[in-house]
Amino acid sequence: MARNPNPGLPRYQQLADALRRDIEGGKYKIGAMLPPELELCEQHRVSRHTVREAIRRLVDMGLLGRRQGIGTHVKARSGRGRFVATLDSIEDLFQYTQRTRLKLIDERMVAADDKLAELLHCKPGQKWLKLETCRYPRGDAVPIAHTEIYVLPAHAAIRDEIQGEGVWVYGLIEKHYGERIVEVQQEVGTAVTTPRIAKLLHAKARAPALHVMRYYHGARERLLSISVNLYPDNRFKFATRWRLEWDQ
Repeated sequence: MARNPNPGLPRYQQLADALRRDIEGGKYKIGAMLPPELELCEQHRVSRHTVREAIRRLVDMGLLGRRQGIGTHVKARSGRGRFVATLDSIEDLFQYTQRTRLKLIDERMVAADDKLAELLHCKPGQKWLKLETCRYPRGDAVPIAHTEIYVLPAHAAIRDEIQGEGVWVYGLIEKHYGERIVEVQQEVGTAVTTPRIAKLLHAKARAPALHVMRYYHGARERLLSISVNLYPDNRFKFATRWRLEWDQ
């Protein structure tokens, strides 16, 4: 496998990125068949599982298609205009952040009123440091999400490292304060973009958006942080896989 700019990523993601670059660079033309699994294994010195997982991600992005009994072919030279993230675990969530950069828009201390307390699953009056940010794919000037991050005032020092590539807010909490995230609760819904947020996202005002709440818990279910994420229509796609396991 060619040298990867992100050696910390899992092998399947490194391979997916390498194949995506080959497709975008014209090595594999639209309609062309991708080399067989075993050939890709030998070329990139990876396992068949790694190849299959990499291809699955490119299929999710719309770059590749599968033809039963024939193989995998190139459908497009670029994705569907969406950032695709496979989020099946906390590790996947970490890898998602490593492929993006965070820009700080505003910061302030807030006390949760009744409405905010209900949203954040906290007590009215509880204080939080609110960090308003936009998240971008690496190398792209158009954000994929507007994210409001709420952290405990005791963890406020992370604000100094909040901007840049591969920012993992919850890793910063562990790094500086020794409190580890052990559970993430996620709630997915819909919303519309306000004029102000739409302007930040280069999107239409009052347009449909994906609304994702994430609650980050430490030991003994202590709520350490919350993120309120708004993804404009057609900017982001969640990919997940569920497996049915029968009792033996």
